Amino acid sequence: MTGSTAKLFLIDDEPSERFPVWTRGNVGEVFAEAVSPLTWDLLGFRGYELGWRDALAKIGAFALEEFRADDNEVCGAFGGYVYINVSASRVLAVRLPGMTPEQMDQSFFGDQEAPAYVPSPADENAERTAQAGAWLMSLLTGPDLAFLDEDKAYIDGEAAARGDLQSLTDAELLGRARRFTGEMRRFFGSHIYLLYGANVVTSVVSGVCTAVGRSELASEILAGLGEVDSTGTSDGLWALSRQVRASATLTTAFEGGTDGLLERLAKNPDAADFLVVWDEFIQQHGAYGKNMWELRSATFATHPSLAVEMLDLLRRADDSQAPTAKTAELAERREKAIGEVAALLAGDEETLSQFLGAAANVKLLLPGRERAKTNCVKCIQEARLALRELGRRVAAAGAGAADDIMLVLDAELEDYLADPASAAATIAARRHQLEELCALEPPFVFAGEAPTKDAFKPRRASRVAGVEAGSVITGLAAAPGTHTGRARTIQSIDEAAKVEDGDVLVAEITDSTWGPLFLTAGAVVVEAGSPISHAVIVSRELGIPAVVSVPDAVDRIPDGARVTVDGGTGTITIEEV
Repeated sequence: MTGSTAKLFLIDDEPSERFPVWTRGNVGEVFAEAVSPLTWDLLGFRGYELGWRDALAKIGAFALEEFRADDNEVCGAFGGYVYINVSASRVLAVRLPGMTPEQMDQSFFGDQEAPAYVPSPADENAERTAQAGAWLMSLLTGPDLAFLDEDKAYIDGEAAARGDLQSLTDAELLGRARRFTGEMRRFFGSHIYLLYGANVVTSVVSGVCTAVGRSELASEILAGLGEVDSTGTSDGLWALSRQVRASATLTTAFEGGTDGLLERLAKNPDAADFLVVWDEFIQQHGAYGKNMWELRSATFATHPSLAVEMLDLLRRADDSQAPTAKTAELAERREKAIGEVAALLAGDEETLSQFLGAAANVKLLLPGRERAKTNCVKCIQEARLALRELGRRVAAAGAGAADDIMLVLDAELEDYLADPASAAATIAARRHQLEELCALEPPFVFAGEAPTKDAFKPRRASRVAGVEAGSVITGLAAAPGTHTGRARTIQSIDEAAKVEDGDVLVAEITDSTWGPLFLTAGAVVVEAGSPISHAVIVSRELGIPAVVSVPDAVDRIPDGARVTVDGGTGTITIEEV
């Protein structure tokens, strides 16, 4: 084990000597801020870590005995921020026939610079390679994903049977929260299993397209897949926005402001049909929100104003921006691109077979990965709602703030609920420390020892100068299409109102919750991201051109500049500043 260093936050982990490289790539989309103590204590090892290990073992590339018994090793928290272990994924690539560590890096780093892979004698393992090879073949011939529908049916059933949480005792609520955080090992394991599967078939498609000199076709083949759960929030909010747009009563209510809107509509008989559909939307998509893997985060169900504000934005959009408007076109372009690449592979039957298998099963594995993610998010929501009810009771008794409960550890919960006031000083100190960390930007990658405090920089401190008109910035081609519009930089989904029809959304990090905002934007440019990032998958399905893995995009692209985004080539041209 690497020598212990002073922890920056109480939930920090020890880095791994066997697997030394860690990154914020991908995980920064879903854990954008420092993690709360209760979230990491309940979910970090027992849910995320063990679920990830289970996935690697199911693939066949690892034995569980290769990991430390009681410490996080494939995902960890450092300085309060969640990181993914790159080294373990590189070993997976070494043990997968036809894969390389550099190909695996693409899913975590995109086109950003990564520390070089340093081989270890333990990386190669013939037995594991044989088992992983069998898994790889299953990805190309047709994986069995029936377990995803079973998981969905289970968690949807649990949500439907939830009942009134206010009727439960404190002990029952604690038991419920612990039960669902315990369930996350299974759900998260499925998510990671599909993440690697999606990464493999995506890498095959991209690699073949590049090899035949048509790299731009990869984004076409990865779009137009259909039945992607993460677009559900966009579809649902769009349908509601059409109701608002078609109703003078609803439009007038929205024009009166979003504060207290739902309460006003509840008193208006003419809004009854709208509210029925709204309730169905919250039932189905209420688990979505900001930083959804974090228990303290707001979701559409806990803070409906998040969805109301997006709806207010979407109601102004023209019908031509409907999520399904480009579905047929994207599917047609996908099939055409597959045909073009296949024609270029004539005579190479082995590569052609692999390519066609990967291209076909992308339609299973990428939507499957999103369904697995949705199952995880819904499971976390059940635990979140139980904990929020406990926090509400503390606040109602005047013994602290409702979110104080997120600052205690699992072993402290019973004592805290019995006497919240006794933990006031501890909670205040932890809150102050968490807020300090959330104001910092963690290093994107580190190797070896955990980063020290001086490696963290003030969040969004300007790093580079903006570029001039005529400049071309490059990133990773993520979602096909071109669009010219005004660049609009936003730091979080809270600034959604800044984005107007046709704007080019420029952000440091996005996640699939931003999907409805993508419907208003004409294109998306993101500093982070990879070919299988959640937001990239959503962009492709909505037909929104996107370029990701664009270093310092927020600083380099002047806010308000006129830019052209080409999601097929991965370029952003600055037309006017």
